[in-house]
This record gives sequence, structure tokens and C-alpha cells, in this order.
Amino acid sequence: MGLAPLSSDSTASLIGQLQNIAQKENCVRSVIDQRIHLFLKCCLVLGVQRSLSDLPGGLTVIEPELAELGQRFVNLAHYNQQVFNPYYTEILKTLISPVQALAKKIESL
Repeated sequence: MGLAPLSSDSTASLIGQLQNIAQKENCVRSVIDQRIHLFLKCCLVLGVQRSLSDLPGGLTVIEPELAELGQRFVNLAHYNQQVFNPYYTEILKTLISPVQALAKKIESL
């Protein structure tokens, strides 16, 4: 590209930054992880195509992979809902009743 080569210090710094991304506590990795989770949640609510049109920043580079992942995730969630809905319904009934009772208590205060 006609640019001056990086100094050895700059090269070492760049290599260190790239290696640091592999660590779970890396802030860049955390932000990207949060944005991918947000995208997947949006896929469940809005659908994959609509979620792709409002893709979180920094993820456009991996848009094709996210589209495939989002579609597979939605398909899996839909399948699980169809297969396990009778079980989930019973579990949710037992969980929602106490929560509703607690909400009513709080409202009466």
C-alpha cells in the first residue's frame, strides 16, 4: 500500500493486542460477545432479516456468518418450542403464579 513498515515496537504491540483478544476478560471481546448475543435475541423477536438490517456496530464484517447463525438459532428455538412446549407450559405455570402473587403484594403496599 506504499506505507512505511511498522517499527518493531509497533509490530510487537499489534501482535500483543491480537493475542490478548483470545482472553475472555478482553474488553473488545466482551463488547463483541454482547453484541452477538443482542443480535441473537433480536433474531428471536424480530426475525433474522430485520435483525440484519439493524446490525450492531462492528459486526458487519461477519454479517454472512451471523445470518446463518441467526437462522439456525431461530430454527432451533422454534423446534424446541414445538417439541417441549407441553413441559415448559407446566413449569411456567408453577413459576408465574408465585411471581404474580408477589407483584400483587408489592402493588398493595
